[in-house]
Amino acid sequence: MKNNFKSRLLYAVCVIAMAGNAVSAPAEGTGKPFAVVGEQLQHKIPKGWKLAWMEGQPDGEYFVEYLPEAEDINNWREGYLSIRRLPYPNATAMAQIEKAGAKVADVALFQFIKGAVQSCGGRHQAMSQRTDTSNGVYLAVSGGYCDKYGSAAPFGEGSLIAYAQGKDYVFQIQYGWRPKSETDQKTNLPWHIAPETARQYMEAIKASSLCGGGGQAACPPIAGAKE
Repeated sequence: MKNNFKSRLLYAVCVIAMAGNAVSAPAEGTGKPFAVVGEQLQHKIPKGWKLAWMEGQPDGEYFVEYLPEAEDINNWREGYLSIRRLPYPNATAMAQIEKAGAKVADVALFQFIKGAVQSCGGRHQAMSQRTDTSNGVYLAVSGGYCDKYGSAAPFGEGSLIAYAQGKDYVFQIQYGWRPKSETDQKTNLPWHIAPETARQYMEAIKASSLCGGGGQAACPPIAGAKE
């Protein structure tokens, strides 16, 4: 993957943040899995993980969360995965982003990392921000670790985040992990995740592909969702 983020994103990120239709509020399918239509991101779910929560619109924005089988959505530790389908900004915002020479995936990632730094209650250490094209999908990838993230993660929380730019939607892929103790917090520095686990997450992101949109292959049902 290559690092080609430039300072012009500082301008472009403001554009997308102000776009009124960049994010809509999911209102249907709260918690329970459901089938969706339109362009989707095919992403291999880690073996032994379950669909823990799904929310949104079958024909619009939605997000789905996965956890290891023994984990609880309100108190997970070992691992976490969410996949979110987001609409593109409006035409005016898109024109300004393109004029700035940026891509929506780049800008969305920049905005996410900025928010992660601001919301961290302690020290946030960000990973480098990189881009790649895999399976014909443009990816913007980064991540980081916050050593103080509130009562849900008293020993910190790390994340690997990617935005995949589709034809009809932008997709967010987020892996998370939380050290279980102070001892655990001191291992696998600086990101507090086993290198092999991080490699598997990254390979899964790079293997993602698009389906269900115009000129794309049909999608299989979302793992765990009702047809």
